[in-house]
Amino acid sequence: MSPGAIPGQSRPSRAAGRYVPARGIYTESARLQRLGWLRSITRLALGSLQHTQLDAGKLTGNIEGFVGAVEIPVGVAGPLLFRGENVQGEIYAPMATTEGALVSSATRGAMAVTMAGGVSTHAVSQTMTRAPVFAFSRLAVAARFASSIPRHLDDLRTAIRRVSQHAGLVSIEPVVLGRTVHLKFRYTTGDAAGQNMTTACTWHACQWILEQPHLIADDELESFIVEGNTSGDKKASSQALSEGRGIRVSADCLLPGGVVERVLKTTPDELVRGYQHIAAGAVHGGVLGSNANTANVVAAVFAATGQDIACVHESSVGHFILERTPDGVYASMTLPGLAVGTVGGGTHLPTQRELLESMGCTGPGSAARLAEIIAGFALALDLSTVSAAVSGQFASAHERLGRNRPVSWLQLDELDARFFESALGHSAMPGVKVRSIETAHIPMGPSVLSELTARTVKKAVGLFPMRLRVDHEGVEQKLDVMVKAKPTDREVIKMAGLAAALCGGPVATHYRRFDQRLGFVGCDVRELALYEQTDTRFTSLVPKVYRTHRDVRREAYVIVMECLADMEVMDTSDHARGWSRRHLGIALRDLGQLHSLWYGKESALRRMPWIGHVPNAADMAEMSDLWLALADHAAQEFPELVDARHRDRLVSRIATIDRWWPRIEAMPRTLVHNDFNPRNLAIRADGRLCAYDWELATLHIPQHDLAELLCTALQPSDINAAVVGELSEVHRRSLQAHAGTAVDRDRWESGYRLALWDLAVNRFGLYFVAHTVRHYGFLEQWWRNLWALIDLAEEEAGAETGAEKADRG
Repeated sequence: MSPGAIPGQSRPSRAAGRYVPARGIYTESARLQRLGWLRSITRLALGSLQHTQLDAGKLTGNIEGFVGAVEIPVGVAGPLLFRGENVQGEIYAPMATTEGALVSSATRGAMAVTMAGGVSTHAVSQTMTRAPVFAFSRLAVAARFASSIPRHLDDLRTAIRRVSQHAGLVSIEPVVLGRTVHLKFRYTTGDAAGQNMTTACTWHACQWILEQPHLIADDELESFIVEGNTSGDKKASSQALSEGRGIRVSADCLLPGGVVERVLKTTPDELVRGYQHIAAGAVHGGVLGSNANTANVVAAVFAATGQDIACVHESSVGHFILERTPDGVYASMTLPGLAVGTVGGGTHLPTQRELLESMGCTGPGSAARLAEIIAGFALALDLSTVSAAVSGQFASAHERLGRNRPVSWLQLDELDARFFESALGHSAMPGVKVRSIETAHIPMGPSVLSELTARTVKKAVGLFPMRLRVDHEGVEQKLDVMVKAKPTDREVIKMAGLAAALCGGPVATHYRRFDQRLGFVGCDVRELALYEQTDTRFTSLVPKVYRTHRDVRREAYVIVMECLADMEVMDTSDHARGWSRRHLGIALRDLGQLHSLWYGKESALRRMPWIGHVPNAADMAEMSDLWLALADHAAQEFPELVDARHRDRLVSRIATIDRWWPRIEAMPRTLVHNDFNPRNLAIRADGRLCAYDWELATLHIPQHDLAELLCTALQPSDINAAVVGELSEVHRRSLQAHAGTAVDRDRWESGYRLALWDLAVNRFGLYFVAHTVRHYGFLEQWWRNLWALIDLAEEEAGAETGAEKADRG
C-alpha cells in the first residue's frame, strides 16, 4: 500500500489524478491525503493548511473534500446595552472580518447608544420558506391543482412531522405562473435557521402530493423541482424586504443631542439631514431597503458564529430610519429576514460554539436572542457610519495616499551589493566588496510616524536591519547596518489626517485646517539633511551614517546607518526600562552639546531649506480650536487617563495661550530634537548619548527636549524638586559651557515650565489621536509623569512674576 493510502480504498486509475482523492471519507488521514494531492497538483507547499484544530470526523454535514481551515481574525465590538425582549444588559459581539475599522466603528456606535440608555429590540416573527415548482401540461390543470393544495394543509403537516419535530408548517401559498405552480411553504424552525431542514421537509411533503391521484393525474405533470427560486433563498429581493425569510427583528433608540456631538462627532441636524440624502440616493439607485452598512455586521457575526454566510444577501436587506426629535435623534433598524440559528449548520464547530456561548446564545429561544443582538449592533454601526459620512470622516478615511501619476518606488531588492558598496565607500571603507546580504532579525520598536504611515502606503517604509559580509583591504568581516526608508511628508500628513478623521468631529475638522503647521512638512528631507552634517559636536552623538540616498522622482528617502548594538541602555519598547538618573545625566549633558550648535542662531536656522514650518506664537493662538478639540477628544475617549481636572486645566491654559506662548518665542532658541524620549535614544558603552529619529527636529527653546525627556524617562519615585532640579542644571550648565554664553537660571526654569505646558497642549494631544488608532503602552506613564512634573514645577514657582501668575490663572 502506498504511503497515505486509505484502507479499503481501491487504487485510482490514471484518470483519477484529475479528481480529489478519498472522497466521502472523513478522517484526518484522508484529509492529509487530499492535501498531499493538492500540493502535487498546484506545486505549492500550502504549509498553512497542514494543521487544523477541526475534527474531520465531525464535519460530515459541513464540507466535502476537506483539506484544511482558513482563519479569519475575530474582534469584539461593544459593549452595547440592550433592553430587549430576549436580551438585556451589556453585550459584546464577536465579529470575524478582515476589514479594518469595522469593529471600532461598531464600538463607537455602541458607545453612543449605551450612553443614551441602550437599544430596545424585538424579534417579531420567524418564517423560513421553501418553494417547489410543479409544471403541468396546461393552465387549467395548474389552476385546479393550486386551488386544491390549501385544503390539505393538515395532511402535509402530518407528512412533515415524520421528518422533523422542529419544523412547523405555518402555511402554503400557491402562485400560478402560466402552466406552472410555485408552492410557497412557510415554516417555523425553532432555534435553527432551517434552510436544510425545510428542504428535507418540503421534499417529503411533495412526495406525499405526488402520490395523491386526485391532486395530480399520471398524464398531467411534466416536471417537479423542490425549489423553483421564488422563496428568495440566499438572494436579496423585494420579497425578502416585504415578507421576510428568517427572523423579523427590530431595534431602536433615542440619542440625546449631547451624545451625538460628543461620541458621533456631528450634530443631530447634520446627522438627520445627511441620512435623508443617503436614503434618497438609495431609492434612486434601486437599493432594496435603506441602510448604510448592515451587511458588514451581518457577515462578520455570521462568520464568527457558524451561520450560512451565503444568506448575507437576504439577511442584510434592512430599513434604517433616523428622525429628528426635540432633544436629539430617534434611530431604528428593521431586518425583515435574518436567516440565523443557534443549532445546525456550522454552529457546532468549537470556536463558533464558544462565541455563541459568549453572547448567551445557546439553548431554547437563543436564535431570537442572536437576531436581536445582530439588529442592535447593525443599528450601532449604521449610526457610526452615517455620522462618519456626514462629518467628513468617511471620505477622509478612504482617501488614497499618493498622486495619480505612477511612481516607480524603490524596492528592497534594489539594496544590493552595488548599493551598499557605494554606501560604505562614502564612509571610510573605500574599495569594499560586499559578498552577501541577509536580513537581520533584531528586536526594535518602530517610530510612531513610520509605523502608522506603513499601514497606509504600499511601498517599503520603516526600519530594515541588514547583515552584510564584506571584504575590506583583504579582511572579511560581518557588518550590521540599519536601512531606514522614510515616507514622504505628504504621506505622513495624510496618515495623521486619517487618524484625525477616525476621531471625527472638531479634531478632524481642525486638523484639516492646520495640517501644514504641525511639524510634518519636510520630515522626509530634514532627517537626511541633519545626518549629512559634518560638525563633530553632532556626529559624535548620533548613529554613524554610511550614506543618505534621495530620489525625489521615486519618492525615495533612505538612510544607511550603523545598527546600534552593545549599548549600555537602549529602549525602544513601550516603557523606559533601565534609564537611571546617571543615564539621564549623560543624556542631558550631551543634549547641551547638541543644542549649542544652533543656540542663538535662529536667523541662520530659519534659512535652512530643510527646517520646515517653525512654530510661533501667532500660529499657536490661531490653532486654539485644534488644541481644544484635542483636549476634549482625550477626555472623552480616555477618561481613565484624562480626568475632568486635567481637561479643565488644559482648557484654561489654551485660553491664555496668546499670553504665554509669546514668552517662549522671546527666549533664546535652538534646533531641538522634538521627539527626545527613550524610544529614540541610547547610551553607548563608553558613556555617550546616541540620539536618532530626527524627522521632527525644529526651532524651539532647548528646555522643550529637557521637559520631554523627564516626563518620558524619569521614574515616578524620582519626581521631586531635588532630582528634577539637579537634572535641569546638568542640561543648563552643559549648554552654557558648550555655547560659550551665559544662560540665566531663572529664565531657564521659566522656559522649562512653559515647555511642559506646550507638551501637554500640543504633543500629548496628538499622542492621544494616535492612541485612538493604535494602543501605545508608554502613553499612560508618560501622561502621569507629565502632570506630576507640571504640579511640581508650579509648586516650585513660588517666586514667579505677576505676569506668570496671571498667565497661569
